[in-house]
Amino acid sequence: MRHNRPLAPCFIGSGIVASPRDMIRVLETLESVFFSYSIDDDVVAEGEATLVKIMADSESATMAVNGCLFLNVSSFRYLEFETIEDDLCSVRLHGDGAVLRLLAVRDAETPGITVGQMRLIEESEFELSSFVGADDEEDDD
Repeated sequence: MRHNRPLAPCFIGSGIVASPRDMIRVLETLESVFFSYSIDDDVVAEGEATLVKIMADSESATMAVNGCLFLNVSSFRYLEFETIEDDLCSVRLHGDGAVLRLLAVRDAETPGITVGQMRLIEESEFELSSFVGADDEEDDD
């Protein structure tokens, strides 16, 4: 059997993605995170925050303010994720000399599940309106 269409990439447990849409999909699994922001391998800031907004917008900044993280995938060149201890994924967003590392915070009431996973489980229908997505010409068809 011959197939003419190219297959989309498949990442299980680890991978590197550069497409804004794929970066947003990885980040949608997070909510409460420990973060570390480094510039040229020097840690500039670290703490805990709630990921309240994910966007792909060339005019908006990525900001961590008052325990809230507003994350613009357009601030970064690519996203790298890998499974580490306890089946948690470490997410690293790479910019020009800058790296934002995110690690999901486990849900205290449901061991083994992150807060972001619990949000996705509890929502009967995931609403994309809670996130600003990347423009995609293919969706316009």
